This record gives sequence, structure tokens and C-alpha cells, in this order.
Amino acid sequence: MGKQLMNEKYRKQSLRMFSYGVYVLSSMDKGEYCVSTVTWVSQASFEPPLISVCIKRGSASYEIVKKRGEFILHLLGDDQKDLALSFFKSTVLEHGKLNGHEFRLHNEMPLLKEAPAYIICKVVEILENGDHPLFLAEVIDAVVNSDSKPLELSTTGWSYGG
Repeated sequence: MGKQLMNEKYRKQSLRMFSYGVYVLSSMDKGEYCVSTVTWVSQASFEPPLISVCIKRGSASYEIVKKRGEFILHLLGDDQKDLALSFFKSTVLEHGKLNGHEFRLHNEMPLLKEAPAYIICKVVEILENGDHPLFLAEVIDAVVNSDSKPLELSTTGWSYGG
């Protein structure tokens, strides 16, 4: 029996049926900021607490997180679609704000003041396969500023997958 070709339409449609949150990832290396919206994120372990994040190969975030080995993952509330949209483009520092959003430095990485919660992560392994390498990271600190319903990709009208 020969190899059966995959139906590309069904592949794309089925992969877009996965549930995803919408997050903002930030880091900094040698004064270069990177802040980007990411969706391929998952908890990977209870003990030690691990998460996985896939970052587009060749992006500033990919390069900086790979070099530095640390990042902040901002968890967004369901009313923060505009904040997520701000970081679909390159990071620009202007008038003390990143893409128009206030921040402060935490462990020499940008921390968005508007985030209802965030976690500080240290990369423990990188799986380099594919166009979005998987970063396995240990959660080394977490802060919740407000209890918000999470922003989910399915509620935004956007799609990223397939």
C-alpha cells in the first residue's frame, strides 16, 4: 500500500481547531528589546513547573530569547486584544513606551504594566525542528495583579495555525 497524501484543506482546518490563548512574550539582550504576541503556549510539567512556547524562527524574539535564555510571558485579559495587536509588529521604544505601552524593567527584561499576570521563565531546552522552534522553560516566578478571564485566540477573529 502506497503512502496516502494528506488533504491539505483538512490539515489546515483541523490544526486551527486547537484551543490557544493569546500572550505577549518579552525579553532583552544587550539593550535590544523584543516584545511579541505568541499563541502556541502550554503548561508542560507540574514539577518542576515547565511551560512550552513556540517562537517564529528568525524573529527578534527567537534570536534574543535563544541568546539570553530567559523571558517574561504576559497573560492577557479578554479585554486586551488591542494590546496583543500592538506586538504583531517590530518592537519600538518611543517616549518611554514599547509600541505605545508602559513598561518597567524586571530582571533587565521589559514587563508590561497592563498585564493582569505574568510569569518569569528560564529556558531549559530548545527543540529546533520546524519554523517555530519549541522553547521548554522553567517557571521561576509568577505574579497575578488581577483575576481576569484569559484572552483566547478563538474570540479575537484571528487565526494562527494550520
